[in-house]
Amino acid sequence: MFEFYWKAAGLPLSRFKGAITDSIPFSVVEIALWLGIASTLTWIVLWLRHKNSSTKILRRFFFFLGPASLIALALGQGALPISLSPSSWRPSLTQKFGTDSVYETEFKLWVKERETRLRNEFNWDGYQSLSEREVLETCDHSLDTVLMDLGLPPGRHVRNIKAMGPLTTTMGLIYGGPAFHDPVFSELAIIRREKLPTGHHWRLIAACHETAHAKGFTREMDAEILTQLALMRLPDPRFRVLADIHFLEKSGLKIQWPDTLIAESRQVRAERLEVQKHQPVIHFLQRWVLKLHLENSGKKYGEREREEKWNPRQPYFATVHRLQSQILGSQ
Repeated sequence: MFEFYWKAAGLPLSRFKGAITDSIPFSVVEIALWLGIASTLTWIVLWLRHKNSSTKILRRFFFFLGPASLIALALGQGALPISLSPSSWRPSLTQKFGTDSVYETEFKLWVKERETRLRNEFNWDGYQSLSEREVLETCDHSLDTVLMDLGLPPGRHVRNIKAMGPLTTTMGLIYGGPAFHDPVFSELAIIRREKLPTGHHWRLIAACHETAHAKGFTREMDAEILTQLALMRLPDPRFRVLADIHFLEKSGLKIQWPDTLIAESRQVRAERLEVQKHQPVIHFLQRWVLKLHLENSGKKYGEREREEKWNPRQPYFATVHRLQSQILGSQ
């Protein structure tokens, strides 16, 4: 059902919207949110102060421009139980392709192999030479190849990833989602580095991850699986390094990272603590989000806790294990 919808309407619409939003230099989602909030406040004022019939049409106008549009934006994210995002109707990659049974001993050997390759191949200058633009362009093409190898419908061509605006930045920091793809507008955005200092690899992987969303996959797990497959199939050792970092960070095991990556991590942690000193409101709201258990969860991304019992069919690793031979064998 979804594949018919995607080929007939979803993909052409995604391409049309994406071509427009990619060409606009600022965040369309940011503007839409501010407009929705302003319209909601106007609707409330009109409702409270002007209940006569002459303002009925005006109240309806601001209702659809305000509360209704904000609800539609929220439901379009695929993050809520009820979702208007079409890719939430399709089976997950894990359901569609199944998983291998990866037992703990095999998993630890797999992790050790990736860890050893990372330490042997890691080159600081090559790592730093990668830009978000290069990763975006390379992953866009690599993801198309992965989808073709898996026999899945293609997605739109992604040309741009923008900086998040003040409102989306605040929402992202509070919730724990400092990068996004919006299915309503087909827009990609990532937080400015000065608002959230991170390791260079995080921003590069985020660019690939959001591009996977733009190909028509709303679920975080699906986007993470596709990101790993897209990175690991590239012959460029710089991208293999990104694939290994992406993989190892989810393992829940103690990893011997390259010394330069450890130094970078310490530096950005200090920078982040300094930035957080000037974000008291965000820090206050983050604590409430944590108390109410509303924060973004690493489980959605296939991450394992350090002490978590091994599951042979853990969705991320067991699905990547099932599909990697199909992807690498096609090269």
